Amino acid sequence: MEYRTLGRAGAKVSPLCLGTMMFGGPTNEKDSIRIIHRALDAGINFMDTANVYNDGESERVIGKAVKSERERWIIATKVHGSMGEDVNQSGSHRVNIMSAVEASLQRLGTDYIDVYYLHRWDASTRIAESLRALDDCVRQGKVRYIACSNFEAWRVCEALWTSEKLGLEEFVCVQPLYNIVNRDAEVELLPFCEKHGVGVVPYSPLARGVLSGKYAVGQEPPKGSRAARKDRRILQTELRDESYEVAQQLRPLADAHGKTLTQFALAWVLANPLITSAIIGPRTMEQLEDNLGCLDCTLTVSDEAAVDGLVPPGEHTGKGYNDVAYPVLGRATRG
Repeated sequence: MEYRTLGRAGAKVSPLCLGTMMFGGPTNEKDSIRIIHRALDAGINFMDTANVYNDGESERVIGKAVKSERERWIIATKVHGSMGEDVNQSGSHRVNIMSAVEASLQRLGTDYIDVYYLHRWDASTRIAESLRALDDCVRQGKVRYIACSNFEAWRVCEALWTSEKLGLEEFVCVQPLYNIVNRDAEVELLPFCEKHGVGVVPYSPLARGVLSGKYAVGQEPPKGSRAARKDRRILQTELRDESYEVAQQLRPLADAHGKTLTQFALAWVLANPLITSAIIGPRTMEQLEDNLGCLDCTLTVSDEAAVDGLVPPGEHTGKGYNDVAYPVLGRATRG
């Protein structure tokens, strides 16, 4: 396994990061623990979760799985989403951050969190307040590195500027959406991260399963798939005919390498030198084993050109794509 430096941090992480959104939910505890142990055996030392994943069950399962080998893992979790009915049990303000980090530590059964992300931007909280709270968590030894997820480039810039100005901990990495059918991050975010030494740990490198090729225009989604389960996020973001078509057009490229479509799509993400580690989200052991096969797939110049011909750099499939959870804010409407 070729390990990579985590952006501004000195820690080394595997090129694949084990995403655990399914653990403690669609993937039961026993199978989740088996997958975690297999990933470690394969050389993966980086794992990603969030306090909101399956109402905290993902963190609890991880805590059980890593109890005897905690020091071998770089574990990332996140704060922002609602974890209760109380008005202050969500957001990136000091009250929630300080209580949420304690709750995550308890569920994970650990004394420290390696990477603590702000899960998304909080428009109601000044970034300085969030950063001061995160800085306190680091100084208390509860968090080792801080990071952000779903931040636009200008928001990452504001956060780094604020940290420098106030002498606070700085984000070491970002976590954006990035895959063959959505290359928006290439326009500003990835060049910004390269310039300022920020690591990039993209999620959904398989477009929530679309780049497995399992979906086809005009056909019902296969039984057991995220679309068939009416998973909210895939319904909101990825079910586009244009993406289905691109997935099928990629098959000859994968076949030429003797790889599955998922392995080719993951290899494409990792072939970008600006990427630190790609988050995979296996629901089954079979999916994990398949994903691991991307590590010995080397893309050629002609592969890159072929992908660019299907989805040009900095673009995405379809017309007017927009994630409803992270809407475009550049044109305000006034009633």
